[in-house]
Amino acid sequence: MKKIVSTILVCVLLVSTLFTLVSCGKTLSGEYKDVLTGNVTYEFGMFGKVTKTVDNIIGDDTVTEGKYEFNDAGDQIILTFNDKSETHDFSSGEEDGQKYIKLGIFKYEKVD
Repeated sequence: MKKIVSTILVCVLLVSTLFTLVSCGKTLSGEYKDVLTGNVTYEFGMFGKVTKTVDNIIGDDTVTEGKYEFNDAGDQIILTFNDKSETHDFSSGEEDGQKYIKLGIFKYEKVD
């Protein structure tokens, strides 16, 4: 019985440590749509995953999966799609109850 309890406590400790390490870095979650045209959407997920969807006027939508990370200062985001990285100035906030992010000069509002 003591071995089972010890094993469970060790597992809880490991999981707690992982959550602590993950929470140290800046993360995003949710879906953000381009304010200007509405045809570009970024969906940010767990562990630095991002999906970019471009609504094409003619033809099918273009969906690209990649990864994202922030620089040490947290003021730039690095998006990597198909082994090509692009760095953008990053800011986020809330305006009139609507959350948003800015990637460079482009503003994206959170989709509820």
